[in-house]
Amino acid sequence: MKIGIISDTHITNPAACIVPEWIARAFAGVDLIVHAGDVERPEYLQALKDIAPVCAVRGNCDHAIATPESISIEIGCGLLTAAHRAPVARQALSPQSRVMVYGHTHISLICEEESLLVINPGSPSLPRGGLPASVAILEVKGDELYAELKVQP
Repeated sequence: MKIGIISDTHITNPAACIVPEWIARAFAGVDLIVHAGDVERPEYLQALKDIAPVCAVRGNCDHAIATPESISIEIGCGLLTAAHRAPVARQALSPQSRVMVYGHTHISLICEEESLLVINPGSPSLPRGGLPASVAILEVKGDELYAELKVQP
């Protein structure tokens, strides 16, 4: 299973609800896309659905989108648990959670905390901390998890 992970797109203009080519290339062949909040326009989620099915959580700027605060998705070897803010994601974790996804900071991160893989894909439109625009890819192969950042060229 291959999962595209994106957050903090902050699309405010309906005319901008087009997935940039570099993201479409990064997400080519994914089975699922997880959006970790602050999409702002439901049309952008629809544009992502042209690539793969989308699961999304509500960010602090998502006033017009009816998405849950957190989600847990079966990924074959456990759960991927996602929320916009890290404390909310941590609160939503269960013993079956293998991956925690969050956004909000606009700062990309992939790290391991004991048996938990933690991913913040950063932001493809408003990165912070001097980091490049980015999204993440998670590959699940049996019980093995592989995560990688994809940056805007």
